Amino acid sequence: MAFTVVILVFVLLFSSDSFLKSEHKIFIYKTWDTFSNVLTENGPLLFVSIIVLPAFILPVSPLLAFAGIWGESQSLLLSASLGTLSLSLNCCWTYWLARICGISFVNRLMGLFKIEPVKIPRSENFNFVSWSLILRLTPGIPFIFSNYILGAIKMPFYLYLLVSVPILAVSSFGYIYAAAGLISGNLSNLAAGISLIVVVFVVGKVIINKKKNAI
Repeated sequence: MAFTVVILVFVLLFSSDSFLKSEHKIFIYKTWDTFSNVLTENGPLLFVSIIVLPAFILPVSPLLAFAGIWGESQSLLLSASLGTLSLSLNCCWTYWLARICGISFVNRLMGLFKIEPVKIPRSENFNFVSWSLILRLTPGIPFIFSNYILGAIKMPFYLYLLVSVPILAVSSFGYIYAAAGLISGNLSNLAAGISLIVVVFVVGKVIINKKKNAI
């Protein structure tokens, strides 16, 4: 139930005024503010949230931003490292959840977001690495859906980790350093974070173009 409330709060924050009365919006903003304060003031809870909450379709970017806030007052390198570890653990357990529950579970979940159903590849020569790179590096594809799809199509776990962890590590460091730099006004951290995010975007675009032509 708590997870559902968190997700609803996040979604409603960005709803148009026509759907919410002013008193409701005030309540939502206060709830979100309390939620963010609890996480940024409690490191263990924050990183457990990164492990768990994205599975419920909560976007991971705000959580990484909270990690940047926490890291600014504690240790930015430690925060980015723990953020990477947390994302990797989420990556593991949601992969196995999708692999065990099967493609029908993933397709029902994706159907709620008007996303086309996934089909299990039949070809023995199916290029799992190419498709995982496309899913991980294409802007707009939610992090958690990549986990679910790759688990559901039974991508070999070692290949899944080999592709996913480095991309998640760079993204985690980028978002956390950028958030910390933006909040504190530290231009060095901001520039470092943005640079990592840009590297992922540019390298991803090059790889995607090559892989799409090869598939």
